[in-house]
Parts: sequence; C-alpha cells; structure tokens
Amino acid sequence: MESASESTASGLPRPLRTVSDEFCELQTIVDQFRSQLDMTDGIAGLHPFGPINADQAHAQFTQACSRIRDSLTAYRNTTLSSWAQLLANSTQQPAHPGQQLLVANNVALAATKRAAAAGQELSEMRKITDALHMDLGSCQRKLYAAAGKAISHVQSYGMQSSELLVERLMATAKRLGLACYTDVQGRDGEDKVTTVTLAGGILVIDVDIGTSNNQMKIKISYVSDIEHDQRIDMLMLSRLRAGDIPGFEKLVEQVATLDRLTKEKSPASFIHNTFATASTLTEIQRQEMAALNGDLKQVLRHGSGIALPYMRHIGPSTLYFMPASLIHGLQDQQWASLASNDFSEIADMPQCLWLDFVWEPSSKQHRLLAEKFSKYCLDPEQMSEDSETHKVASYPHPTIHGLEMRFLEPVLPSSLENTDNSGTLPAQTSDLCIPYTLVARLAPELLACALTVRSIMAAVGHKADGSPSMSQVSPRLLEDAPTLERLIHANYNNDNTDELLQARHQINQTSLVVKLESPQIRAWNISRIPINSMHQILDIVPLLRRQAIFNELIASCFTGASNLESELNMSDISTVAVKTLANDPFRIDMCIKIFTDSDNSEFKVQGALLRVSEATGDIVAWTHQGLAISKTSDMLAALSAVSTDSLTTESAHKTLSKVADISTSVPMVVQWLVAHIGSL
Repeated sequence: MESASESTASGLPRPLRTVSDEFCELQTIVDQFRSQLDMTDGIAGLHPFGPINADQAHAQFTQACSRIRDSLTAYRNTTLSSWAQLLANSTQQPAHPGQQLLVANNVALAATKRAAAAGQELSEMRKITDALHMDLGSCQRKLYAAAGKAISHVQSYGMQSSELLVERLMATAKRLGLACYTDVQGRDGEDKVTTVTLAGGILVIDVDIGTSNNQMKIKISYVSDIEHDQRIDMLMLSRLRAGDIPGFEKLVEQVATLDRLTKEKSPASFIHNTFATASTLTEIQRQEMAALNGDLKQVLRHGSGIALPYMRHIGPSTLYFMPASLIHGLQDQQWASLASNDFSEIADMPQCLWLDFVWEPSSKQHRLLAEKFSKYCLDPEQMSEDSETHKVASYPHPTIHGLEMRFLEPVLPSSLENTDNSGTLPAQTSDLCIPYTLVARLAPELLACALTVRSIMAAVGHKADGSPSMSQVSPRLLEDAPTLERLIHANYNNDNTDELLQARHQINQTSLVVKLESPQIRAWNISRIPINSMHQILDIVPLLRRQAIFNELIASCFTGASNLESELNMSDISTVAVKTLANDPFRIDMCIKIFTDSDNSEFKVQGALLRVSEATGDIVAWTHQGLAISKTSDMLAALSAVSTDSLTTESAHKTLSKVADISTSVPMVVQWLVAHIGSL
C-alpha cells in the first residue's frame, strides 16, 4: 500500500512546460526587443519607419501570451485539480480501517511536497513577472517615443503629415484614456483643417491641424468654472509647431493626469491648486521685487527665484540659479521679459537650474487649498482670518532683511493630525484631504553635500515616513558617498577615473595649472524635495542656490581649460593648489605659486580663501595678508589652520570679494591676484 501511495504521489500529472518556463521565454523576447530598440542601425534594429519589424515583434508577443494562457489553463487542470483530488482522497474511508492512518499520512506527505514545490515556483513566477512588467512598460514607452520621433522627422522635412498627426493624436488619446473626436473643415480643392478634440472628465483640448504651421491651433477649456492660463496653450502649440511630438504628448499627458486626479478626488481640484501654486510663486517674486527696488538680478541672488510657470511643463516652475556667464550675457530687453515672467527662451538654456512643481502620491494625508483662494501667499493688504480649513501665518524672509510674508496654510482635521502612515482616512474628514503632496523636482539634479541635504530636510520637516527620498540613489553611510570634487570633474571631463584632479588654463599669456588637493566633501544628487507648506520655498531656495554657487566655483577649475599633456614640463608653469574642507563644505583654500624669472628659480607665493556665505550666497574672499599669515612654504596648511569662525567681513578683501562674487570663477580670482600680487 505504501508503494502504491508513493506511485500515486510521484505520478501526479505535470505540464511539459511550466508557467515559469513561458515567462522566461517571454522575458527573452523582451530582451531581444529592447536590444533592437537600442540599436542605431535601422536595418538590423527596430527602426521607427520599419512596420514589418514592429508587426513581427507584436506577433511574437501575441504568441507568447497565448502560450502563457495555455500554461495557466494546464496548471489549473493538472496541479490544482490534483490537489483537490488528493484532498478528496484524504477524506474518504479506506476499505481496511487499520490502514486509514497510513494512507492519510502518505497522501498528506505527497500533497505537502507538491505544495512546497508549487509555492517555490509561484515565488519565482512573482519575481519574473515583476521584472517582466517593468520591461514591457519600458519597451512600450520606448516604441511609442520612437514613433513620435519618426513623425517629428517627417515634419522637419516639411512633408504633408496632417493625417499622420491626426492618427497619432487619436492613439495618444486612447493611451491616456481620453475620448477623441475629429471634425474636418474645408472644401474640396482647398486646404483642409482637421480639429481633433481630446476630452477628459472636466478637460477639453481642441487641436487644429492643417498643412502648415500657421493653421495649427490649440485651445484648452474646462466644463467647470476653472480660469485657464493661456500660456499653457502657447507652450503646447510651440512644441507642436516645432515638430517635437514626444514633447507635445508629454504635455498632454500632464494635463490629462491633472484632469484625472481632479475627477477622482473631487472636490479637491488639482487643476485649481496647480494654478494657485503658480500664482503663489509669482506673488512671492512680486513682493521680493518690491523689497529689492525692482532689481531682478538681486531677486535671483537673494530672493526665491524667478517664477516662470508653463515655460517648461504644465505647472509652476521657478528659475532658482543662473550661472555668472549667462547673467552677464543677457541683454536688458531679456531681463525685462524675465521680469514680466514671459521669456520662454530661457527654458531651453541648459546652464539654468529649475524647480518644477508636480503632485506625487504620499503616504500621508495633505489638505489642498479650497477654490475660494487663488494663491497661498497673501498680498500685504489682503485680509484673511483663521478658520477650520486654514490658518494665516507670517514668516520673516530669511535673506531679505525687513520683509515679512504671510501665507495661507491649509490645516488637517484633528482626526488626521496623529494618524499613522496607512494612507486610510478616518470617517468624517474633509473632502480636501488627499494622499498627495506637492513636490519640487530639481531639473537638472543638484550635487549637494551632507550639510545641504540635512538643512533641506530640516527646512521641510522631512521624516522617514516611507515616501521616496530626495535622492533617487542614496548611500547608506556617509563614507560610502563619492566626493563632490570628483563628481564635478567627471561631469566636465567625461572621466570617472581616480586620476589627479587638475586642469591647465591660460591667463594673461601665462600658463597656469589648477590642481585640487585630496577631495574631502561627500555628495549626493538631489532630485526631488517634498513640500509641506508653500512658505518653505523661502528657506529651500537659498540652500540650493548656495550649493549651486559653490559647485560653479569648483567647476570653474575645469571649464575652459585645455588637457594636460603627459610630457609637459611642470616647472615651466605657475600652479594653483586648491583645497576643500570636509568640516566646512563651502570654503576653498588656495595657494598660488607664480614664477618671476625665465629660469623659474624664483617664484612668489600668494594665499587666498573663498567662502560662500550662508544666507545670501555671496562669495567673500580673504588674502593671507589680511589673515595675518606670513609667507610660508606650506601656505595651504597655514590657511587650513584658520578657523571658519574667525573669518569676518571686516577682515575680508573687498575688491577681491567683488571679483569672486561677480565671476564665480577660481581662474578669474587667480587672474586678479596675479595682476595685483605686488600691492597686496
């Protein structure tokens, strides 16, 4: 009886191919598909104009999915039904009562072994399907983007592509879950204009497509009483006329997302709060401009940035940093356009640093602004009182002395103040409380030291609540993080090696080598900052700007320099040794050796110290003479011994500080020191 039972257990029907086998095969197809998409060769790879290749890939996916369905059916009919049969057998009475216990044990043992094997298989299936889901999504986005670029390519050659654009918009609407309608206007023999209407919950986008750019028009409207900003229409139209189809579709997706969230979370209007956030940034800039006598350059340096909503995406954006070279290169007319928040060309300048504000799911509940309020920041003359839904709070401006600003701060119901992070709302809570939060995305990401990261976390009251961190990839330990100096060097030289960080410059016909000594500052890339209240922008931007100014100082050691040659005679070149300090990550010590005769037997030594101030981001400079340091062979060691607490503005060199602050460049500071070394 025992052998018969084991025969039954070992003879359980098993499919020839398991579900895991089928998923592995599908994974292989996905890998091949992705490799084709990544290939630049249009003959061997999946070219955007290659429908045969696309059809072939689609057929492979269809066949693989059919095999998976068959395997799932076989799995149900064999394995699961076998378990059911084993369970039924275990409940039946055997012909001989003395064998009842033995049969039950054998059946239970066989079922347990089979269940353990199946459980392991299901675990492997879960891992495979998770990776497969990500790969399929990546392939879908890449294939869709490739088709969009193909249409852009057609438009760039001025080909008649109106029908192609219409089909593309219809496909985009289907992908985003929007209703789509078309209407063709125009008589035979005349240029026809096709109006494509994309409709969401409360959103309607009308796109007019003709045979020329002048016939293209875009109009967004809402079925509710939401006041629309025409700059969104202009932004989307500029993408379409430029032939940037993927960029245009990304904007449509952003609008559709706001529409979907507004519909799902009604009466909490994401569209209204997006407009209110943009108006808030504009109001902050207006009050800062008034306090700084209308000087926009001072607002960019000491304020909260320049509000430029709908210049980059469907939502508010702030330009918080502009490199010195670009600041001095803009004309007065361009500054006037920036002051009126209407200079779209600035959005395409890669040197600028931005904060783009978006909504992201959160593990905590947040309250949106009610529609009766148009912005969070109040006018100085505007009166408002605290209520159950909001309070009015005043904050002194952290960088502009004497300026005090008032903000509306939505408050959570008392039932939500001490709730856990489960994301579930207690009963009888406000409809404006939602599990979404406003996030400032840094574009591009900013390299930041540990001090900056901690200061930002303190400014926004960040806690470990399960939400994504400010950095997408964060080392667990401080010593595991790379150094700021090497990361900046790699960005400007496309070099990830651990070679000496040095670069050659030409200053007043004198060759000069700038060399970074033993990098000290650990750094991370900050990509996003969750915002709990709009007043936190006042505290966040100065921290980001200070880090950006220091990064520009370090980067100036490598930008505009020529490569060092291995056979170069270093004795023929004056040198600048630059050193950073781990305990003060916004300070730079410099030792300059300038050769004074033809045979390089004599040279002059000049020491200098630069530091980016905490509040304003101004660069302050000291010479070794001003710090009462005598000429020494180890100037860097003498400078390093100077405590940061002892550095005062009274002992700083006023002219050198101005040169450093205006140029934000170590070579320019060295150039001034070389020219005035005899008078220091």
